[in-house]
Amino acid sequence: MDKMIVLGLSALPGGGKDYIADMLVDEYGFYKITPGDIVREIMKKKGIPITRENEQKIPILYRKRYGEYFLMKMVYKRAKESGKKLVAVSGIRTPGDLRFFREKLDGNFKNISIVCSARVRYNRIRERKREDAPKNFSEFLKQDKAERKLFKLDETKKLSDFTLKNEGNEAQLRKNLKNILKKSGLGYLLTK
Repeated sequence: MDKMIVLGLSALPGGGKDYIADMLVDEYGFYKITPGDIVREIMKKKGIPITRENEQKIPILYRKRYGEYFLMKMVYKRAKESGKKLVAVSGIRTPGDLRFFREKLDGNFKNISIVCSARVRYNRIRERKREDAPKNFSEFLKQDKAERKLFKLDETKKLSDFTLKNEGNEAQLRKNLKNILKKSGLGYLLTK
């Protein structure tokens, strides 16, 4: 295997992108990159308060300023610099993000859309106790709606290669992830 293979993970906040990316790291040897971490690094460097609203605004502002693919170019650069052959990108957002990796990797990119109910996602976010967490369920739903619209997440979901349900049943989640790895041509990882 000479070429880098990237699995993208898309979900609304609290859907389990990082959790599943960590499974790919721990169990299958992937290298994890989180675009949201890159956005937060930019915000810290510029002295911008880390809020959900700013985390939504900054990528849009930077896309307008530096081009649609600015964030994915940074992700791709980190992936290449890592020297790793298997990369999990936790936070593919827009249809453009998909387009970028599909063009760059010519068949070596697959995206998994993670689906999960709003209530389950809200409870997960509250448990994290991050500074940008919504104060209540109604604020969460408002942020959800904004996120869907700003990043065209419903379209990203439709364009994804796979859908993975993540409602809390660990055994089923692992089984479904293994099936996706098989279908994406990475079945050989299951024998390691």
